[in-house]
Amino acid sequence: MTDLNSYFNLGLESTNQPIDNAGMINIFRTPVDTSSENLNRITFKFPKTGLLTGDTMITLQFTLNDGGSAMTSNLTPNLANGAIGAIKRTRILVDNKALVDLQRPGIAENVKLYTRNTQVELAEKEYAMLGNQFRTTVQASGEEAINVDDMRYFNGDANVVGFNRNVIKQVATSKVYGIKLKHLGADFLEANSLPVFLMGHREIVLELEFHDDCREYIVDPNGGAFNAGDVKVSLADAELVSTHIMLPPDVEAQEVANMARQAVQYPLLDTYVVKGVVDTAGIGLGSVQDQTYRINFQNREVHNLLICNIDTVASAKRTIANQRANALGGEKLQMKVNGQNLFDKRVEDQTLLYQLTTYSEDGRTLKVPFNAWRCDSASLANYRQATNPLYLDYRGGFHYLKVDFSNGNAGVFGSGTLMKTACEIDYSLVPATQTSPKQDEKRDVFFYVTISKLLSIGANQINISY
Repeated sequence: MTDLNSYFNLGLESTNQPIDNAGMINIFRTPVDTSSENLNRITFKFPKTGLLTGDTMITLQFTLNDGGSAMTSNLTPNLANGAIGAIKRTRILVDNKALVDLQRPGIAENVKLYTRNTQVELAEKEYAMLGNQFRTTVQASGEEAINVDDMRYFNGDANVVGFNRNVIKQVATSKVYGIKLKHLGADFLEANSLPVFLMGHREIVLELEFHDDCREYIVDPNGGAFNAGDVKVSLADAELVSTHIMLPPDVEAQEVANMARQAVQYPLLDTYVVKGVVDTAGIGLGSVQDQTYRINFQNREVHNLLICNIDTVASAKRTIANQRANALGGEKLQMKVNGQNLFDKRVEDQTLLYQLTTYSEDGRTLKVPFNAWRCDSASLANYRQATNPLYLDYRGGFHYLKVDFSNGNAGVFGSGTLMKTACEIDYSLVPATQTSPKQDEKRDVFFYVTISKLLSIGANQINISY
């Protein structure tokens, strides 16, 4: 019997373990299968050939919704995660069963982007594909600022911030962006490629839903006003560009025969969202707002939990649009897991809360400016605060709080925490400012939960279990 794992190890390691024999890889360009302008949604069907890798991507183009009037604009994809922010929801269906179902993947992806890369590395490696270029500096005065001098397409006018290459125009002239599946909730493909050749007559469908409000992901660095419908995704021009590792025919035939006797098991880490609300409206600056959330993980094995405070309604922004997790002042956090407190006492120190995310990312810290993450009474009083609107636009916009539940073991199953009871989250907030960001108002809270999942591919049936 051929060990299929030896072939899995070839998947999405074009960055870590490049394949010398280029003939082993095929790339397919697949047009949209179904499209709906009303739902702002498209679907693709994956080619069922070989092993699907995480290098697979979709191509998107943003265009002005000007009715063919050839209007001009200063609009560009947001600087934090670029084109990823346009995705409202990603679903990957295997035989009509949800393998991936993730809302607002760009918010969770920001953590991975800015822990695994410095700002310079990220701007250099991902800019051509995503259109992001969030780069900051510290001025001689000690104030933070957007580093417009090193922006790749800064136009040189002291009074205008321009990103000429990424300016959104009409279909004929707008740039086309590429978003890899690993940025859309399918980062498990980085570990093992998916054996799509085993699917037979069963379909694998990628479903993408886009934001109706372009202010969720589009910005005007010059601060100009624009409306929700000024930019749209060109649905008809989207493509799925999938990368497949080809297996010898005799290997595929043998594995299909083995699958008839025993199902192929594909363990993976999956992320989904639980939504809540945090309401600090009307309590006054300096007052404490206590929130308690209960999340039933349904006896699943949880690896980490990411907490993000998201604006309920998008508005015109200059830098990171609504791809932001808002700092809402001072914080206190305690969690009860399986009936026991996770921490000896409530975590109140902001540096310790920041460090929690570092633990969850295997020691990699968020490489964002101090004031991009923290915005409480102490930081506002003790650190120089610039008045530049580009700085104020991103201040407190990278406040990602991630808690690690892994136990140090290796592998997908057995390395997390089995949640036998509902998890209780005691979360206290103390608003400190009413501007940039406005901290005393109602917001959505997104809890991104990473769990263990098992895909079993049989000859006649596909099962997904936890």
